[in-house]
Amino acid sequence: LHQTVTRARDLMSYSSANPVGQATPPMTAVSMIAPAPKSRVQGEPVMIFFKVKDRVKKAFFSGSSLDDLNKLFLEKFPEFPKDSLRPYNIIHRESKIQYELDDTDDLYPTCVLEMKRSEPDEGMIRKRGGTGYTGIERDKIVLVMVGLPARGKTYVARKIARFLTWLGIPTRVFNVGEYRRNRLGAQQPHDFFDPGNTDGQKARLHMAVAALDDMISWMFKGGRVSIYDATNSTHERRQLVLSRCSREGISKVIFIESLCDSAEIIEANIRETKLRSPDYEKMDPEAAVRDFRERIKHYEKAYETIDDDRLQYIKLLDVGKKVIMNNITGYLPGRVVFFLMNLHLSSRPIWLTRHGESQFNAVERIGGDPDLTQAGDNYAHLLAAWIAEQTREMGTAGNEVTVWTSTLKRAIRTAQYIPLPKLHLRGLDEIDAGVCDGLTYQEIAERMPEEFAARASDKLSYRYPRGESYEDIIQRLEPVMLELERTRHPILIVSHQAPLRCLYGYLMGLDQEECPFIPMPLHTVISITPKTYGCEVKSYKLL
Repeated sequence: LHQTVTRARDLMSYSSANPVGQATPPMTAVSMIAPAPKSRVQGEPVMIFFKVKDRVKKAFFSGSSLDDLNKLFLEKFPEFPKDSLRPYNIIHRESKIQYELDDTDDLYPTCVLEMKRSEPDEGMIRKRGGTGYTGIERDKIVLVMVGLPARGKTYVARKIARFLTWLGIPTRVFNVGEYRRNRLGAQQPHDFFDPGNTDGQKARLHMAVAALDDMISWMFKGGRVSIYDATNSTHERRQLVLSRCSREGISKVIFIESLCDSAEIIEANIRETKLRSPDYEKMDPEAAVRDFRERIKHYEKAYETIDDDRLQYIKLLDVGKKVIMNNITGYLPGRVVFFLMNLHLSSRPIWLTRHGESQFNAVERIGGDPDLTQAGDNYAHLLAAWIAEQTREMGTAGNEVTVWTSTLKRAIRTAQYIPLPKLHLRGLDEIDAGVCDGLTYQEIAERMPEEFAARASDKLSYRYPRGESYEDIIQRLEPVMLELERTRHPILIVSHQAPLRCLYGYLMGLDQEECPFIPMPLHTVISITPKTYGCEVKSYKLL
């Protein structure tokens, strides 16, 4: 380790990048858009792809107007009625922006121009289910959070939403506290929550009904799972939610009650709320803690635990230490239960990094199992030094940090200088490029133009011939994700661009469609620390 750290420091002295331990700003939506392909030179032929339904044809365009483009299209698709020509939809292969082409100057090499015969039926789009769900069960589901403040309800609700969204199931959290903050103001005194405060009780009821109305409306616009996040601390309030859902024909209403007897967990949650909750923004920390404790006391006066076995419910004791289920049936509820059994509230960083530069990276080839270049090996030394520094700063014993890598050579070699326990997981392997393995994207465009265009037009669902798609990766990463949730100590994950994009998307609560476009640069560590109200994200450019 001493030799590794010494070598890493020598390497850093020649690097113009940020020093080890210095974070760069977290990634933003702007940084998620890669530089656009070079603009075409007027008159110079540019390779493009025309797409009509599942048919794709390659063409070289050297004209200057949309009329020239239409003539070229009809040469490739002579059976297409000229009077049925519609505007071309062009999709930027990196930014995902889709728009109607109105200027040929917008063309770029290997762009895909899609001609649609008719507009898609909006109703059919709404009815289409998430790609992650393949069962026959089609019930809409409402998950109703129950529990006193500082019991981790919002944390659990957001975790469930991220999990289901990541699997492609339309899910949304309706937090009554957010309605209160937006409509009545954030910093309400603790006596606003006193059950004896008639005005406060009436105002909170109005907010609960408003959130319930929006939830029902969203469910009938295509939502599949709604999470109603509030204390719902009395039989009367829970019956209000149950009756409303019943009137709307939603029978799958599952209550998730978070109970906690651990003073340590409650205290940690109170401190976390004080630091993160919008209710106490810009408020003196100690005053915030005092006010929040008083608020909890008000709720305790009226709190009624779930004791009706006719209901469908899940009880979490000390956030997953013990789980009690009643009348829970079905595919998705079962998945949610299994997910909840792996949750905890321990805050720890998750470090994501790609392998160091490989021999294939250097020549822009995809797939394979190549070794590292010299630059990649240099990064391996820097990464070992960075991990050693992080563990010292956190005061974490070395054996409490775990290193996960894929089973591919370049990932294993990147972690070789880190003297910590390692786990090699096939689920973290790079996307299988099938028959395209070992090729460059330019070679794919020239040899298999239809495949290149199909990938460019739908990067999420596109599956390489005899290979994988991003949707396949999300499915095979589920066991990895569950183990990630279960682990309470810092984890370093050394993997590849596609699986890391999917893991980042899960941790940040992004939709599946966004995953293929998340930037995941080489020689960079992305640190993600889950919190109740989101994640802290930092990136460290080491080389």
